[in-house]
Amino acid sequence: MGDLSLNSTFGIKVESDPLTFAAPNTTTDLITCAELKATIQGLTADIKEFTGTIHRRGPVVLGSTIEISGKLLLRGPGGSTVPIADALVIGRILRAAGFTESIVSAAVPVAPEAVAAGGSTSSVTLGTTATGTADLYKGKMIALSALGAGKAGLTMVKSNDAAKLAQLPEVAGGALTTGTWQLIKQIAYIFSNSAGPTLSSSVWLGKQRIDAGGLAVSSFKVNMPTSSKEGQDVPSIDFTLTGDIVTWADDTAPVPAAALAVPPFRDGKMWVANTQLGGSSFTIDFGMKVAFPPNPNRLTGSEPAQMVETTRKVDLTLNQVPLATWNHVTQAQGQGYYSLYALWGLGVGNAFGLLVPEMRFNFRSPDNSGDFVTTTGEAYIDTADKAISLVFAFPSTF
Repeated sequence: MGDLSLNSTFGIKVESDPLTFAAPNTTTDLITCAELKATIQGLTADIKEFTGTIHRRGPVVLGSTIEISGKLLLRGPGGSTVPIADALVIGRILRAAGFTESIVSAAVPVAPEAVAAGGSTSSVTLGTTATGTADLYKGKMIALSALGAGKAGLTMVKSNDAAKLAQLPEVAGGALTTGTWQLIKQIAYIFSNSAGPTLSSSVWLGKQRIDAGGLAVSSFKVNMPTSSKEGQDVPSIDFTLTGDIVTWADDTAPVPAAALAVPPFRDGKMWVANTQLGGSSFTIDFGMKVAFPPNPNRLTGSEPAQMVETTRKVDLTLNQVPLATWNHVTQAQGQGYYSLYALWGLGVGNAFGLLVPEMRFNFRSPDNSGDFVTTTGEAYIDTADKAISLVFAFPSTF
C-alpha cells in the first residue's frame, strides 16, 4: 500500500535555543497547511579528482539542509477571548519572520470613550484614557463610532503623537471630533527591527515524520487576492523555513483540530494612500535571505540558520481611476510616503486588519489586456520598525 499525500501534517514550535530541538506537541502545535513540502538539499563538493581515465568520480556528499514550504490560509482562532501568548500557532511563523506579538486581551477603555477635539477627516484625538506615548498605538486597530457601526467603524492607526493625535489610513465623511473611540481586543503582529526566533518543526508526509530544527524564515509573502466573481481565492501567507534535519522516522500523521472557515477579502475595506480603491490583488513580499555561519565544531560544519537580510515591497494590481481621484504619477514623482490598509473577516475572532503605514511608489504601468484597464506596480517599504502590521481582531461586533 502506498503512502497517501493527504496524510500530511505540519507542526511548529518556537525554540528557546536554536541548537536544541523542541518537539511539537501533536495536539497544541499543529496547523492546517496547504501546499506543504519538505525539500532536502544535499550539500556536495565537486573535487574533480584525476582518476587515470576519462571517467571522474561523483561529488563528495558533505551533509544536507532542509526547506519546509507551504501556504497558510489566514483564518482566526474564533471566539471572543483573545488567545494567550504563543498560543496562536500561525503567530509563531509571524514571530520567526520578525513580527512582535502584541496582545490586547481587554478593550481599552473598557467602555467606548468620547474622542477629544483636534481631529480631521483622517485623524482623531484619542480620549483621556489613551496614553500620550508617541506611536504606542501604531499598527493597532481601534473602533471609532463616527465611522459607523460594526466593521465600518474599525480602522487602524498609522501613527500617534504624544498629544494623542492618531493619523488614520482612511478618510471620513467629516472631521472626527465627535463620537467615541476604543482600542479593541486583538492580537497585533507588528514588524520589528530585530530578527525573530528560530523554530522547530515536525512534518508528517504519509507514514514518515521529518523533524527539523534551527529553522529560520527564508521567504515570506502575504497574498491578498480580492474574492470576486472574476477571482476565487482567499488571503494567505506563503512561507519557506530553512534549517537542519534532526530526525527522520516512521510515524503516522496526527490530525490537526478542525479550523474555521477562511474569510474572503471582500465586503471590507481597502484604502491606498488614503483613497478607497478597488483591484484584483496586492502582495507584500519580505525578500528574506538566510545564511549559515561556518563552524567546524558543529556536526554540520555550520551554526543554525540566521536571517541576514530583508527587502520589503508591495505589489498592487488596481483598477484604473481618474488621476483627479488618485494621482499615482505625482506620488511616484514626489517619492513621498503613503499608506495601505485592508480590513476583512467573517465575524468576531475571525476578522483581520493589515496595515502598511508608509510605502514609497514606483511608477505604475497601465494594462488593457483584460476587460478593464488596470494599473500594476510596486511600492517600497524603507523602514522596518512597525512598518507592517497584521491584526487578528476581536471587536464587540463585526
